[in-house]
Amino acid sequence: MVGRQSQDATRESLLGSATEVFAARGFSGARVDEIARRAKANKAMIYYHFRSKEGLYKAVLLRQIGGIHREIGSAIEAERDPLKRLQRLYLTLGEAFQARSALPFIMVREILDGGAHMDKEVARAFRGIVDLVRASLEQGTTEGRMRAVNPVFLHFMMIAPLIIFNVSRPFRERFLPVAAPAVDPITPEVFKAQLEDALLRLVGPRPPASVRAKRRKR
Repeated sequence: MVGRQSQDATRESLLGSATEVFAARGFSGARVDEIARRAKANKAMIYYHFRSKEGLYKAVLLRQIGGIHREIGSAIEAERDPLKRLQRLYLTLGEAFQARSALPFIMVREILDGGAHMDKEVARAFRGIVDLVRASLEQGTTEGRMRAVNPVFLHFMMIAPLIIFNVSRPFRERFLPVAAPAVDPITPEVFKAQLEDALLRLVGPRPPASVRAKRRKR
C-alpha cells in the first residue's frame, strides 16, 4: 500500500512539474531532466509512468482539458436558453484558465507549433467544447433567437481574448501604464462584461435594417 501511494505521489509530482515546464518552454524546449529535478524524482520514473516525453505531455493536456469539460458540463447542464448556455460556457472556460494558469501558455505554444504535438485523443477532447458550441448555435438559430455563425469561428473569436487576457498579465502591468496611461486597467470584472457583450454582438438577433443603416452612416 505504501509503495502504491509513493508511486501515485511521484506521478502527481511529475505531472505538476511537467505542467510548469511545458508552459514555460513548450514541448520542444522542455527537458525531462528539468521536469524530474523539479519533481524531485528519478528521470527513469517519467518513462515508468508515461513511457515517453510525448506520453507525459499528453497526460498533462488530457488532465487539464478533462477537468474543464467537467466544469463546463456542470455549469450548463440545466440551462435551456442557448445564448445563456454559451455565456456560461465561456465564462466557465475563463475561470478554468485562471485556475489552471499554465494551460493558456501551453495552448499558445501549441498553436505556434501548428498543433504538432497533439494527437487524436487530445484533439477529440478539444472537439467536445466545439460540439457544445455547435449544439447551442443550432438550437438558437432553429428557434430564431440567434444568428447563424460558424461554430469554429465563434469559438476562435471567444477563446482568443480569453487566452490573451490570461497570458498577457505581466505585459499589461508593465507596458500599459506607459503606453496608455489615460486608459483604465482591464479588471477581470470589466473583461467579463466585455466578453459577454462581444458574444451577444456575434450571435444575437440581427438588428432591423433601419438600425443597421444608421450604424453605417456613423
